[in-house]
Amino acid sequence: MLLRTFKGTYYEIGYRLGRGLATLDIPECDGQGSEFAAQCEAIVKEIYPPILDKVEGFIEGSGLSAHDLKTYFYTRGGPPQIGCTNLAIMPPHTKEGFLLLGGNYDWFYSAGEWREVRVIQPQGAHSHISVTHHWAGSPDALNERGVAVLLSVLPEREVKKPGLQWHLVIDILMETCSRLEEAREFITSVPHLRAFNYLIADEHQAIVVEATPDGVSIREPEGGLLVATNHLPGREFPEEEPTEPDRLRQRRSLTRYRRVHQMMGERLRGVDLEAIKAILRDHEAPICRGDHPSVEEREGFDGLFGTIWSLICQPGRRELLLAAGHPCNSEYEGYSLW
Repeated sequence: MLLRTFKGTYYEIGYRLGRGLATLDIPECDGQGSEFAAQCEAIVKEIYPPILDKVEGFIEGSGLSAHDLKTYFYTRGGPPQIGCTNLAIMPPHTKEGFLLLGGNYDWFYSAGEWREVRVIQPQGAHSHISVTHHWAGSPDALNERGVAVLLSVLPEREVKKPGLQWHLVIDILMETCSRLEEAREFITSVPHLRAFNYLIADEHQAIVVEATPDGVSIREPEGGLLVATNHLPGREFPEEEPTEPDRLRQRRSLTRYRRVHQMMGERLRGVDLEAIKAILRDHEAPICRGDHPSVEEREGFDGLFGTIWSLICQPGRRELLLAAGHPCNSEYEGYSLW
């Protein structure tokens, strides 16, 4: 997978990222969209002003309309495509005594050409390494202090007020937090624009932050294991009657969630990298999702959408192991900040 390093001021990092955005197809914003984006930008300015310099770099580097790009950057939405399976094993339950994270990131195969590993080294903030297919930010990341985050989407909720986009939450968390408790304090104190699960860990402990426009709740590990897919355990469906597509997505999420617990067993002991890989390569749920030679041919949506990378993280060692594609037929390669 392509590895790129971005170092310097926030403006310089944004400018360099923006140089690759000249052909980005962004919609023209209307007055209402621009006003809402300004409200979201005001929240960012209050919480973490350096992001504004980065956005100015995006604009200058890309040559795109400032109004259109800001609206897209701060408020872009769309129907969530349900996927991704993330898990954490606590140190007392692992073979080497290190906390282990694992995750499969599911998205459209067409985004594969945009996958890359980024090392971000902003002046005056924590450096971090991340994996992405997205121009604005990265869904999976690890910083120099050993704080890591893995993202998975939740069913869409109505956006009622301005808040932070997922990529802004992760950027700020990576650049400012040195331990899990700081990350917990930050992410539970800010308004969230859209609904996501954030599995956050340091070298000692992990939590799942269930963040929606309606509020934030925290899940802790149980028996040394923590799992996040695309539903809220015990609250799988909203109060209103879900549509059939929503029911299907939730069933798939529940199946993957339960499969991880089944494969781990009731009592975790001596979990190692191979045990994590076995879960991430699972085809029964499937956790390793989509159309690839090792499983039967899939048609329709499953032929277009599947696992585009698989990741294992050891925060205590500041290391990522990354498979660029389906983990059942892709080798894991090591990446670190050092």
